[in-house]
Amino acid sequence: MIRRDKPSVLVVSGRSDLTKYLSQTPLYFAYRGPHGDWFKSVAERHVDSAEWQLLPPAEAKAATRRDLLTGGFLRLRDTVAVRQDRCIWCGLCASLCPASAFEYAERRVVRVRYESCIDCGLCNAVCPVDAVQMPSLPDAYLADLVKTAPAPLRFICDYAFQDGDEEGVRVKCVAAIPKQYLYLAAARHGEARAYCSRGESCPLWPAAARWAEGLDREGRDFVVKTARAPLEPGDRWQTRMLAAALGMPVGQLEVASGCTLCGACVNVCPTNALALKGGELRLVPALCIACGVCADKCPERVIKVFRGAVEKPYETQTLYRDAPARCASCGRALPYTETMARRLAERLKSRGLPHGHVYLCEECRFKTSPA
Repeated sequence: MIRRDKPSVLVVSGRSDLTKYLSQTPLYFAYRGPHGDWFKSVAERHVDSAEWQLLPPAEAKAATRRDLLTGGFLRLRDTVAVRQDRCIWCGLCASLCPASAFEYAERRVVRVRYESCIDCGLCNAVCPVDAVQMPSLPDAYLADLVKTAPAPLRFICDYAFQDGDEEGVRVKCVAAIPKQYLYLAAARHGEARAYCSRGESCPLWPAAARWAEGLDREGRDFVVKTARAPLEPGDRWQTRMLAAALGMPVGQLEVASGCTLCGACVNVCPTNALALKGGELRLVPALCIACGVCADKCPERVIKVFRGAVEKPYETQTLYRDAPARCASCGRALPYTETMARRLAERLKSRGLPHGHVYLCEECRFKTSPA
């Protein structure tokens, strides 16, 4: 049944242009396949929690008589909404957006320029904490689909409903799916799939291609296969932690020589994946989202960020270690590393400034200072 006060739940048979329903309902949950009763029961549990009220109105257009009769006058786009109060300022939405549709100012504002947005939903998929949301794909709904699916879960894009008879759960674009839910779905049935109907010819392909990095491809299906495990999805971050153990690529770092262990990277890491302890820079890969903020803020430019599967993603890795500098007079450990002391002394010397005090503790500096 089409609703105008909340999202609609559609079980489709045969080919159908689902976009016509957007003139009558804010957004929709749709499915085509043999398990319509299952899908309907899941979707109807979540229509009230889909925060479609956050969506901006589509650009104003002259309403036709047909628009008024069908409710199109109140039409809303099936696009993303930003929750500023949940943002951790990682910048992934802005850096990965294929349309450069985000205005991003660190620790101040994240805003979507809807005139540029292509509604692919990639920002929804990469946001680690659901600050960016696609209300037609709420996390609780995805978790419910994963937990209750009677067969291997498969998502299909809007075009798939028009182009053929492929079966699956509707998403605007496969790029909108947070991949951790695919991994948890695969853990329940051995595999999970996302079907991109038009592939490279789709106008949203740039987003789908970025989203699919690291996934296997079989025809038009992107596939995750993993050993079965009784894992229960939770919210987006919790599910991501579980998916990391199943082989989902996580952030990894390489730190070149020249690191001074200054701690700038630790201070800006939005997920607390980095820590400084005992003259070591340490990383918990499962916590790393590969946002690159650490590399951007590194004053020595020695951090390289990439993604990859990690056998033990919860185990702490030591990325770099350096001995503490020691007082040249008494041998006491100084509150910075040998590398940092050497760099500081070199800079002072190059400017013709005194630099011997860099290798002295505070007490010895006082003893050697002129009366």
